[in-house]
Amino acid sequence: MSIGKEVGDFSFTATSVTVSSTGDGGVSQQVNLEGTATGFGSVMGTLTFYASEPGADSGFVTWNGSAYMDNGEANGGLGRGVFNKAGNHTWRVRSIIEVKGGPLLLTEGEIALEGKTYQGKLYHWE
Repeated sequence: MSIGKEVGDFSFTATSVTVSSTGDGGVSQQVNLEGTATGFGSVMGTLTFYASEPGADSGFVTWNGSAYMDNGEANGGLGRGVFNKAGNHTWRVRSIIEVKGGPLLLTEGEIALEGKTYQGKLYHWE
């Protein structure tokens, strides 16, 4: 069963990471990313991972991003999702992104420590 029509992909590189305590024994990691996404041109954003304890294999994520499209326009998106361990220092991330004035997107990708990459697919919610 398809939950969305594939409309493109994204490829980001991490530029910095900030690790913080959440105050309840948990941890957050804010990963600043830059790259491109189909239909959105150059994208910059922060993917924040929240876990109940340091080193947890799963938790949830938020996304706050800005897109700078080839036609000179700019746009933004906010999202929420989940992550789980997918391999050695690799995590699968699935999220729903609400694009300002645009479609509701589903994303599925992997973020990897090696190469500091976050790559995946974009889907329109159907």
